[in-house]
Amino acid sequence: MLYTREGDNLVPATPAAQQLATDYPTWPDKGPTIDGTRISINSPQSHYRPSDPIHIVHAVEILTPGQDLHVMGPKPIHGEWVDDVLATDPPTPTPLIPPLYDGRVLPSPGVDTNYEVTTYTFTTPGTHTIQWRLGPLTSNLLTLKIS
Repeated sequence: MLYTREGDNLVPATPAAQQLATDYPTWPDKGPTIDGTRISINSPQSHYRPSDPIHIVHAVEILTPGQDLHVMGPKPIHGEWVDDVLATDPPTPTPLIPPLYDGRVLPSPGVDTNYEVTTYTFTTPGTHTIQWRLGPLTSNLLTLKIS
């Protein structure tokens, strides 16, 4: 189950966001692979109306064996950029290992989508971009059309 924030509270993410995480293997656009790891983001749609909530699902995929996936969540998102402006807290020194983590760890290869779903709204029509950046890891550039 994925969660999103409403103020200070965590609430279940929308069914569309839940399904998007399940469909990760079929995402058409994913981030580049750096040292066997990639981070990717996606939203249920690519076109929205002004002020519509846009839910962003996050995935970490480790393609090579010998690393750990910290799969319990929801983990907060750091290092997310909206229209090239940092919109969340900056990344931590070890961005794929949550601080004070006391949850299940699985060996790679594998995928972890147990991150908070971020939500944005745009009031200005046009093209907007979102990208998740964690040091050398950068997600795909998600381009959204608002009209």
